[in-house]
Amino acid sequence: MRSLPPPNLSARTVYRTCISKAIPRYKRRLDALEQAVVDAADEFEAAASAAALHTLKDLAKKPVDEADRTQLTNTYINRLVPDRAAGNALYNALKKVRHKICPLCGHRDVSTLDHQLPKMKYPLLAVVPINLVPACGICNKLKGEHVPKSASEQTLHPYYDDLADQQWLFSRLKWIESCPPEITYFIRPPEGADSVLAARVVRHFQMFCLAELYGPNAVREMSNIRGILRGMNAAGRHKFLLLAESSVLVDKDAGGQNHWKRALFQTLAGDSRYLEGGFDQF
Repeated sequence: MRSLPPPNLSARTVYRTCISKAIPRYKRRLDALEQAVVDAADEFEAAASAAALHTLKDLAKKPVDEADRTQLTNTYINRLVPDRAAGNALYNALKKVRHKICPLCGHRDVSTLDHQLPKMKYPLLAVVPINLVPACGICNKLKGEHVPKSASEQTLHPYYDDLADQQWLFSRLKWIESCPPEITYFIRPPEGADSVLAARVVRHFQMFCLAELYGPNAVREMSNIRGILRGMNAAGRHKFLLLAESSVLVDKDAGGQNHWKRALFQTLAGDSRYLEGGFDQF
């Protein structure tokens, strides 16, 4: 759940580079499809900026010829991704992000590119840069071939959606008698939030299984700081946790207000039972 600046690469540049070494019988047809790819990129950009990717159903039908569709898909698979492919340098450039962290989950390392609209269903967008999002392998797999049927079903697009100004991600600490305490994560839209955006944030949170990812990591973090907290009194622990929250909060590029650690430290700092000794149960 991190925003990214859009890639400084045009669809035409990436497409031309990828097909530059295609064998002649394929390249002639791929050359003829160049403007269709550029036009599709323009349609995608307009729809993505308006959170309206669900309106691009007609684009999924193009081109009609199945052989053309296959060659466009192969442009990504065979001409962009492989180490010796014509477009591999661009593939690596598109994967580079600050912190090297997947923007979809905000935790695991980037290892691939995810198609915001899947290449098998939208072959004209197979190598369009703004349709390619740096991602970890797990997020890429979880999203799969998902195509939104409405604006509310669209997951967040790191190039067009920025949640940094308000907090959406929260956690809660639940104390259970005779059992280890539980830390859980949830989405709570800010007051007055746009209802479609709120639905999209929830959809994103659920699709990428972020509660299941953040919860165990929070427990590990609590275990990591347990030794530090033992050397403090309750007031010192409270101050330490507030400083830890602040250090995460100020780093917008790392997730800022909606980093899972920020929500964790915020919750722990406000839990008197945790501060007065409960931290030793983790």
